[in-house]
Amino acid sequence: MALTLRKARGETAAEAGTTPVAGDTYELLRTVLIDDLQFLEDDVVPSATRTEVGLDSVAMTELATVLSTRLGFEIHDYELLDATTVADVARLLEERRLAAGAVSPQ
Repeated sequence: MALTLRKARGETAAEAGTTPVAGDTYELLRTVLIDDLQFLEDDVVPSATRTEVGLDSVAMTELATVLSTRLGFEIHDYELLDATTVADVARLLEERRLAAGAVSPQ
């Protein structure tokens, strides 16, 4: 819900002073892929592979840049390239978010 409100106001998590919660991590990734990088909404599903979505190495570099800005910690394209599916990317982001010191909600 926080992501939806931020999106409606045109704010990123960093601008709103919050870090996306665990449930928001996938939604943030989905929003970035669809709204920022212009991938097709129907293609961005948890089970989709990078190839099915259209995430080549150039797109992964762009994704890493946008996500680093939005999440407030550095993410490298080579880390994202290790993920096979969209769900794998979301899991990686959540792991990195937790390692960066954000607290996961209970």
